[in-house]
Amino acid sequence: MIRLKWLVIIALFCAADAYSESKWIRMQSPNFEAYSSAGERETRDALRYFERVRDFFLQVNQREPPRPVPMHVVVFGSEKEYAPYRLNEFATAYYFGGAGRDYIVMGRTGEQAAQIAVHEYVHLVARHAGLKFPPWLNEGTAELYSTIRMQGDKVLVGDLIPVRIQALKSDAWVPLAAILSAGPDSPYYNERDKAGSLYNEGWALVHMLQLSPAYVSKYSEFVRTVQSGVDSAAALEKVYGKTVSAIEKDLQEYTRSFQFYGRLFPVKLASVKESFPATPAPMFDVKLALTDLTNRPGKETETRKTLEDLAREDPKRPEPWASLGYLEWRGNRFSEAVDAFGKAYGLGSRGPEFLWDYGRLAERDHPDAAVTALTDLFKLEPDRLDVRMELAALQLNARRPGGALSVLADVRSVTPEDAPRFFSLLANAQLQLRDLDGARVTVAKLAANAKTPEDRTRVEQMQRYLEQSNTPAPPIAINAPEGPPRLTRPAAPTQSSALPPPTPEIEGSFVEFICLEKGFKVIVDTSKGKKGFLIPDPNQVVIVGRAGGKVDLNCGPQTPAHVKVEYEPSTTASDADGILKVLFFEP
Repeated sequence: MIRLKWLVIIALFCAADAYSESKWIRMQSPNFEAYSSAGERETRDALRYFERVRDFFLQVNQREPPRPVPMHVVVFGSEKEYAPYRLNEFATAYYFGGAGRDYIVMGRTGEQAAQIAVHEYVHLVARHAGLKFPPWLNEGTAELYSTIRMQGDKVLVGDLIPVRIQALKSDAWVPLAAILSAGPDSPYYNERDKAGSLYNEGWALVHMLQLSPAYVSKYSEFVRTVQSGVDSAAALEKVYGKTVSAIEKDLQEYTRSFQFYGRLFPVKLASVKESFPATPAPMFDVKLALTDLTNRPGKETETRKTLEDLAREDPKRPEPWASLGYLEWRGNRFSEAVDAFGKAYGLGSRGPEFLWDYGRLAERDHPDAAVTALTDLFKLEPDRLDVRMELAALQLNARRPGGALSVLADVRSVTPEDAPRFFSLLANAQLQLRDLDGARVTVAKLAANAKTPEDRTRVEQMQRYLEQSNTPAPPIAINAPEGPPRLTRPAAPTQSSALPPPTPEIEGSFVEFICLEKGFKVIVDTSKGKKGFLIPDPNQVVIVGRAGGKVDLNCGPQTPAHVKVEYEPSTTASDADGILKVLFFEP
């Protein structure tokens, strides 16, 4: 569950005076910020409702999210006002992620708007939770939870949606196999005359799977199976032990019966009665949000002009530059995109999605900037394996195997999908550091997880090298993944003269381990005399033993052992030669 600091923009404006300062107010609740051209009462009611919806999802998930995520909700007051921002010909509302910011866009207000808002909210929660659902499951889940209804100290999920029930009874039934296999580009997801079937049958199927006694016990297992990459039809048959045809028959009987099921969640929602004060809205933020909604293919010229105007209007704001970066990226102008992202970063843009996109786009021509951005992201989200692997690949390209090992060494579990790349990177780092015993273990794991001919070729190359352990280290194999699906990524990074300098290294005999009041100090006797390296935080140091494992150290003099040290030169400590990054015990 993601903690959402919502930015609610209720846009009741005419095209001619959309930016009229006299019509826009700003209003804040504990977790939402509203920019509104509607009246104060409507805005206040919207904030109160969103606070209660947020409270429901937080209680159901039973945990407070780690970090606020900016969220914008745009609500238009009429079809005419909504038309320039409509996603497709039938969408009355939609979720839109752009330039590192998230939007829920609604084409109407009133009682139905509340249901639509929850529907789009579910899409947002699913996205930030990393859930990758096929369209029928994505929309069906959102529709199911859009019906939440407060009943005292409980919340009911599963209310019937009359328009869906009527359509299921009157419209031609589309074979369930077609609905299950429909992708994001399918007519069943995009065309007015066909999309209704996916929404109707998707909602009904999720309703049956999640709430009916015959299916509910295995629903969580089904979702996990889909998340693992199994297609919908195969997942249904695997988990429930029924053919798709049999499940389709159950679904048709379920929709024709008069016995639907619901679920009462025992949660007592907060009573939000505060009278949030209204203040004049900064027009920069209003224009930025509305411009983001038009930042789509076909509107590049006007979008670029508006963003450039905004950048000149307030040179200290990073958002216009981030949006310009995405605009250039979409047009395959990678150099211009990196430049714009760099300006946004320099002005303080630090959103996780922005850092990920900037870091990966900058890999080829600006690897130092890529390392900086991805390191920031790693600090924000240390559990993300994709970030660790991307950083490790950059460190290997920069001839810094110790840096690569430092971000990979404490990973405890890897999915089958990520295993080939992870073990390939880890083995490369170990081979570069001459940790041959550790590399043998890792290469064996790579062999066990190899899926493609390329994986198997890489295993054979490493095994041959290990058999001839006195030969020079093998070339680095990055095995870069595909870029973000919504944008075309440039070619994989290669070594070039633009690479940052390698981390300083030194060799010698490890002779003493000093325990300080705060931290530790390693003494290494080198050809240039004794050198001292501080360890302020042991969790930030990789210490590799003779068998590739971690080494336990005791304070005091040590039996001399040949080591290689990677360190960061110290700019503050006068009694040390640097900050220890990697301590490798030579075989």
